[in-house]
Amino acid sequence: MKKVKKAANLMGLTAVFLLMVAAVFTYLAPHFGWRVDAVTSGSMEPEIMTGSLVITRPMEPEEIVVGDIITFSRGAVGENTITHRVIGIGHNSPLYFQTKGDANNCPDPFTVPARNLVGEICLHIPYVGYMIQFIKTPLGYFLGLTVPALIVITVCTRDIWKTLKQKRKQRAREIVNR
Repeated sequence: MKKVKKAANLMGLTAVFLLMVAAVFTYLAPHFGWRVDAVTSGSMEPEIMTGSLVITRPMEPEEIVVGDIITFSRGAVGENTITHRVIGIGHNSPLYFQTKGDANNCPDPFTVPARNLVGEICLHIPYVGYMIQFIKTPLGYFLGLTVPALIVITVCTRDIWKTLKQKRKQRAREIVNR
């Protein structure tokens, strides 16, 4: 029974730690050119499912090749981003990309100028995007940091309290045995 309890505590603390890391990474990533987003449409299914977390790393447009999954903006960089696969590259000046969602029947009816490239998808995790969408809200960010911190503080306080109680009992036994 003790082993099960220890394993549950370890799993709980790991989940708390991962939640805190996700909250911090979500807010720090843009400062280094990375993006953490949630997929809100099914245009890339089955490769990237709706509700998935996608992490986009910055890339030079010249490094993109056909088959890469990229994130780009339709307007100003960073606004209204889309994640689709590159199906063609125009090397005319300026460089541009032809894209298509895997689930779409036709290529996108526009080309993506290299200046609108946000980066290449380097990681996607199903369903975690829903959590990231929530963490990006002020309430989600607050809860993503404070709730795990309170859980860690509570668990540590409980463990300290148990240790102190055991030491008191041990001292009492030593006094009785003298």
